[in-house]
Amino acid sequence: MICYSGAFVKRWLTFLVSCVIIRTMETMTGATVMIKLTGRHYKNNITPTRRDWPKYSTQILNIAGQNSQAFRSQFVGHCKDTWLKMRSEGIKGTLTEWTDYYNSEHGSEGLVTAGVKIYDMVCKMQVGGITKDMCIDYVKEVVYNKTHMGMGGEEVAVRVVADYYNLPYRFSTAKEESQGIDGWAGKYPIQVKPHESAFKGHVHNHPDKDKVLLVTYVPKKTVCYIHNPEFIPNPA
Repeated sequence: MICYSGAFVKRWLTFLVSCVIIRTMETMTGATVMIKLTGRHYKNNITPTRRDWPKYSTQILNIAGQNSQAFRSQFVGHCKDTWLKMRSEGIKGTLTEWTDYYNSEHGSEGLVTAGVKIYDMVCKMQVGGITKDMCIDYVKEVVYNKTHMGMGGEEVAVRVVADYYNLPYRFSTAKEESQGIDGWAGKYPIQVKPHESAFKGHVHNHPDKDKVLLVTYVPKKTVCYIHNPEFIPNPA
């Protein structure tokens, strides 16, 4: 059992209570603006997994999910549309709230169907050690946890960047998302990506930094980056 000193706990609580957005613009090139988010912005916002997964199993499940097309909307619905509908109803969107709302809109039968499709594909791939229950749980993790984590990360980034430029914000519609837009700061479109995958070759829909404000975020470090700050003139 780890014990922390009273002074440490006091400092940590003071940090959480006094959390503010720290804006740092002192980069060597001036090409990237870093906006650092503090603990309260991500509180109750990220719960990425449902279980402890055996090594490499999620990579295999991901491939099987792609090959089987298990995550098509006919099985799992349109998660972003459902998320936006939930938020439009004033629901904050904790993981429990998101899970309950999704189930009320779509039920869970489609998730089971998607899990079975993945399991059938795993069997065709002749990969051992992965059960049908694991496949179903993986679908639930993607739909519940990963969607919640992704949408939460996007929302935090959109809000903070709009605040930085002193502009109102809104989140994108499904149609706008298909065009690579995740939100808006005033009249300016924003595209948000996880920092670790934004520039990898396998990621589709690479951003056009002449047409969108590119923002990446690092959930575990509660940091996001604006990659082309000149896209929006005269920040506050």
